[in-house]
Amino acid sequence: MKCRSVFCLLVVLSLLAAFPAAGSDEAVLTVGDDKVSGDEILYLLSLELGGNDALAALRLKEMTEEERADFLERVSTALLFSRGAVLKGLHIDPKIAAQLRWNQVNLLANAYIASLEPRLTFGDNELKAAYEKNRQKYVRKGSARIRHIFVTSGEKGRSALLALLSGEDFYSVAGRLSEDSASSASGSETGWVEEGTLPESLDRLVFSAPLNTVLGPVEAGAGFYIFEVMERSEGRSLSFAEAKKLVASDLQKTVLSGEAASLRKRFPVILRPAALGNTPLH
Repeated sequence: MKCRSVFCLLVVLSLLAAFPAAGSDEAVLTVGDDKVSGDEILYLLSLELGGNDALAALRLKEMTEEERADFLERVSTALLFSRGAVLKGLHIDPKIAAQLRWNQVNLLANAYIASLEPRLTFGDNELKAAYEKNRQKYVRKGSARIRHIFVTSGEKGRSALLALLSGEDFYSVAGRLSEDSASSASGSETGWVEEGTLPESLDRLVFSAPLNTVLGPVEAGAGFYIFEVMERSEGRSLSFAEAKKLVASDLQKTVLSGEAASLRKRFPVILRPAALGNTPLH
């Protein structure tokens, strides 16, 4: 869908403001001392066409004089409103200033990452070598499909267990007694959970308990669980084909971490998480 609103152009122009015009310096539009080059217009047109530069060039070539004038008029309106915003001091409003700053930061950060593309692309030989070196990392953990009832007292947990052992349906007991609104609403169904994601005491039992057997109450976290393991899938090592994307992602993270470490030497980073506690919430 084409972006026809002045607002869209304002957003784009806020990004362009930080950068010099590319290519020819010849202005095709002037608003005050703001000059817009043909390359910038081509860029804006490309954005309307989904970022396709070739299609934008073709579209510009096929535009009638009236259509070109209309497009320039819309860009000039956006520039005028942008100037108006500055006159009103809107650009120093904290929220707007933050948006302008972080739009530019994100744009530059993405451009920097794009400049590293040759170092972020790996051939099969590199990927296989990294896979063989770190085989132990590339595994599919065991998983289990469970249902559970959560309560905050052992007494209530024993009542739930007794009701289940007396033959009452798990769904109805969960709806009546579970204090976990999510499991209560779904009739106790938790779905598939991966080994290592549950509280330790519960995780150990879930991945060792017999199937289709109600167990509990087990104390874990802030309460007690009564649960039943309905299915279980054993963990296994991933083949190279299965792990290939993960290996590439890990290698890319290594490159980016190294790049960030190198930049930190030039631009010292000071983190003050405690200071966030003094930040007023609006």
